[in-house]
Amino acid sequence: MTQADAQRRERRSGQALRRAGLWAMRVIAVVVLLASLLVLLTVNKRLSPPDWLRARAEARIEQGLDGLQIKFGDIELVIRDGLRPRMHLRDVVLSEPDGRILARLSDAQASLAMRPLLRGEVQPKRIALSGLFATLRRDTEGAVSLTLGDPTAPVGQAAGVPQLLARAEQLLQRPQFSALVAVDVDSVTMRYEDARIGQGWTLDGGQVRLKRRGDDLDVSADFALLSGRDYASSVEMNYTSQIGEPQADFGVSVQDIAASDIAAQSVALRWLTVLRAPISGALRGGIDATGALGPLSATLQIGAGALQPTEATLPIPFSGARSYFTYDPVAQTLTFDEMSVDSDWGAGRSEGRAYLRGIENGTLTDLVGQFTFAATRLNPAGLYAEPLQLEGGSADFRLELDPFRLTLGQMHVNERDSAFDFSGQLTAAETGWKLALDAKLDQLTPARLMELWPAAVAEKPRLWVEQNILTGKMRDLDLALRLNEGEKPDIYADLEFEQVSLRYNRYLPLLTDAAGVLTLDRGRLVASADRGIVTAAEGGDLDISGSSFVIPDISVKPATPAVIRLRGAGQVTAAMSLLAGPPVRALRATDLPVDLAQGQVKLDGTLSLPLEKGVPFEDIAFHFAGELSDVESSVLVPGQTVSASALRLKADQTQVQIDGTAHIGALPVVLGWRQPIGPGAAKGSRVKGQVELSQTLIDTFELGLPEGSVSGQGTGSFTLDLGSGTPPALRLSSDLRGVGLSIPTLGWRKPAAGTGRFELSGVLGETARIEHLAIDAAGLKATGSVISRKGGGLDRALFSSVRLGGWLEAGVELTGRGKAAPDVRILTGVLDLRRAPLDGGGEGGGALTVRLDRLQVTEGLALHDFAGDFTTSDGLRGPFTGTLNGQTPVRGRIEPRAGGSAIFVQSDDGGGVFRSAGILTQGHGGAFEMTLLPAKAPALFNGTLRVKNTRVKDAPAIAALLNAVSVVGLLDEMSGQGIQFSQVEARFRLEPDRLVLLESSATGPSIGLSMDGLYDLERGVLNMRGVVSPVYLINAVGSILTRKGEGMIGFSYTLKGPSSKPVVQVNPLSGLAPGLFREIFRGATPTMPGDEPEEPDRTPRHTNDLINGAEGGR
Repeated sequence: MTQADAQRRERRSGQALRRAGLWAMRVIAVVVLLASLLVLLTVNKRLSPPDWLRARAEARIEQGLDGLQIKFGDIELVIRDGLRPRMHLRDVVLSEPDGRILARLSDAQASLAMRPLLRGEVQPKRIALSGLFATLRRDTEGAVSLTLGDPTAPVGQAAGVPQLLARAEQLLQRPQFSALVAVDVDSVTMRYEDARIGQGWTLDGGQVRLKRRGDDLDVSADFALLSGRDYASSVEMNYTSQIGEPQADFGVSVQDIAASDIAAQSVALRWLTVLRAPISGALRGGIDATGALGPLSATLQIGAGALQPTEATLPIPFSGARSYFTYDPVAQTLTFDEMSVDSDWGAGRSEGRAYLRGIENGTLTDLVGQFTFAATRLNPAGLYAEPLQLEGGSADFRLELDPFRLTLGQMHVNERDSAFDFSGQLTAAETGWKLALDAKLDQLTPARLMELWPAAVAEKPRLWVEQNILTGKMRDLDLALRLNEGEKPDIYADLEFEQVSLRYNRYLPLLTDAAGVLTLDRGRLVASADRGIVTAAEGGDLDISGSSFVIPDISVKPATPAVIRLRGAGQVTAAMSLLAGPPVRALRATDLPVDLAQGQVKLDGTLSLPLEKGVPFEDIAFHFAGELSDVESSVLVPGQTVSASALRLKADQTQVQIDGTAHIGALPVVLGWRQPIGPGAAKGSRVKGQVELSQTLIDTFELGLPEGSVSGQGTGSFTLDLGSGTPPALRLSSDLRGVGLSIPTLGWRKPAAGTGRFELSGVLGETARIEHLAIDAAGLKATGSVISRKGGGLDRALFSSVRLGGWLEAGVELTGRGKAAPDVRILTGVLDLRRAPLDGGGEGGGALTVRLDRLQVTEGLALHDFAGDFTTSDGLRGPFTGTLNGQTPVRGRIEPRAGGSAIFVQSDDGGGVFRSAGILTQGHGGAFEMTLLPAKAPALFNGTLRVKNTRVKDAPAIAALLNAVSVVGLLDEMSGQGIQFSQVEARFRLEPDRLVLLESSATGPSIGLSMDGLYDLERGVLNMRGVVSPVYLINAVGSILTRKGEGMIGFSYTLKGPSSKPVVQVNPLSGLAPGLFREIFRGATPTMPGDEPEEPDRTPRHTNDLINGAEGGR
């Protein structure tokens, strides 16, 4: 609107008011005229004028209305005592010439001032009107207009209500109203419409009183507000001023007016629109000398209702509120001396100041406030069993009304020894309330936290905190709450704690002296310990700094399993104490104690389990990994100390395991200990790994093997089963690479460079027992069992099957002798001396007891039922017995000699020895002695033989020889009692496959023989030569010039072919040559097929020398 438009509008409004004033004066003049005519007629009587007078009255009144028209129904004139005339009109209608109605009155009365009337002046003293209907409108620009009839015909217009009142006062300054002291209007109905906010109100049953005392004007009014609510509302107003002066005071009292209706009347009260409640109270203010509105003071009593800015938002109820405030329109501030609220949500009193924004444009956009409040009781939505008591504080906020948004910049609350700081925003969205609240609290105790934490908010984490955070201090609480109406709240909270005793699992020890952070983030609860100590039942303290407790989602039902992320450092015993106890119970399937090892541990892992009682093990999931350092255990391997500088620890719901490089005593091992756990898990634990095979192993486990039995260094794979109530069971295997082994008693050695197979299984304890031992290496195959002595060392080793180098196949028993070499018993089986490297056991060797089914000496010679008892301290030494080839008993002795063993054999049946050896099948009797000395080459013996007084019967070779030389008597003697030999001597070399007869002789009264040559033991083939001398008793006279067994006269012969049926060739001419020249006819040295023939030496010499020259060759 331009300034010119405003001036024109103001002029029109002034003209209308002047016309209304003139109209009123003329009506009053007519009424006074009529009253004067009747005053003489009656006093205190109602007079109804006739129709002609009524018509004249209407015409006379209209003449004074400047063209306005008046119509009324009944008219009465009353002369009161004191000659005070009073006129009474009913159903009065005042209208414009065009018919627009300006006003309607059901009743109009006026009394005139007599003194002016006596002077001929008509001046009303009192006016009473009734049945008035008025409409007061405020347009979008804030200008007001008053109509008393047709809305298009206002009787007054102004820029505002104060200006409209000032125009009304100007009428009272006219001389016509100088005597007026009172105006009473009743039965007033007023319609008030405000175009700026698009609302209207109807006031009914109103009364308006105007009193004038000189220039003092006092106007009062009261109305009933037609609100359509279930309670009655009323308004009382008063206005005082001095006529002609701009200053004025006014007041408004309301009773049970809806907050929204009050808020609509002033921009300064617009903040009340968010309330749904009746308000009673009073408002007082004034207009200053410039016509501007002055400060307003208000007292509001707000009844039971709710905070509900929109229909979409859920009401926040309260039982009542009270406010005392002052509004300064210049500073645009509200100063609250008191703002108190009482509701089920809480109660409190505050004071402060609010700054209004946007009212210069006629609209309150937002309100910025700073308040302080005293002791406050708080219980939002009945969340607390007992309301919270807060000591007081201060708040800065901003309130926006369209749309509703309350922004809390900062609210500081003193709470006992703590202080809260809040910030946030409450918004009325299309879907309902939206709350974003942040809070901070400097310090509190766990007990106070439970008082502040509503039981119905995040029940599960609250229950966990209540049950598990027992004592301590908390600080720096941060809370963030995000809430959309109709949805689950989104909560974030964190706080720091220290010196706290915390239970993170009902089965595990308390976490003490804990410091860390507790966080609740969108249903995820995390308690993280930056510092903390757990004191185990055994082993002392564990430092679990860095551990945490997590509930991934507190909103899920049933609850998601809690997760304990554990980091610990301390004694191994303490860690095992935790793992051995519930809920893990890692050692329940074993007899292992909690203190199974000493050392330090660093542990890291997770434990997941439901938050409920009686959780079965299968519902628990966990995984731990750690490092053990400076570990020692005398439990894992009974009787031994296991030590390690570092080991790895792992555990889950299936097993607990420890891995790494360690030492059993001084023995290096790479081990892995496994303990199955859980339902259905195998009883007992298991240690697997690699162990060094060396002399250290023998020393560590005190196996009792002599020094030097093991050399070099290799590795073996072992498994040690530790059962509940049973001794540990051991299994060991190796390829023996790098390990040198030696059994001196048996002459067996395995070089370190070789490989083989070694297996061992048994049980350990005070008395170790190897139930199965198998070795296959360097020609040795053996299986057996071993029993150790109590306290260590070999007690007895029994090998049911030993196969060694192709020379031994027997059962062997070893009996321990402490650190000395064990005694050896060869029990049953076969031993082949041809391949046996029996060179004694060296110093400290044990006893060797031999009981063999057969001792194979050569291919055709064996001792059956061989029994010998030997010592090996300085070589193989001792007696033996047996039967040669299972027929003739022999006895003998073995003694050490350089390079091997010497064998001395005796028999009381020398003939039987020859018979059993297959040399003379019909030899009988005689004392037999034989000596076998080791030769330089292996498996070779140089032997001597001596037999006395033996007889030979039916010897095919000798018979053929005697027949060849036609010695008939000797043949008869052989077929009878046999030929007697007084002495038989021989010198030979025994080889594995043949007998080299170097020199032999057999002499008796009837015959003398000499023989040398070869006997193939494998094929039983002879290749011999010699001389036969008949009638040796006489013929022996010349033997001084011949070999032993040869006489002066003798016949050279050869024996070739099978020993059972040899081919005999005799040279008869040799009998003519004296013994001195016999070598001419003797023939070449016998050889076997494949041997290189030797050229015969024609130089006469003894046959013995001839053979000796060829010794060692074949």
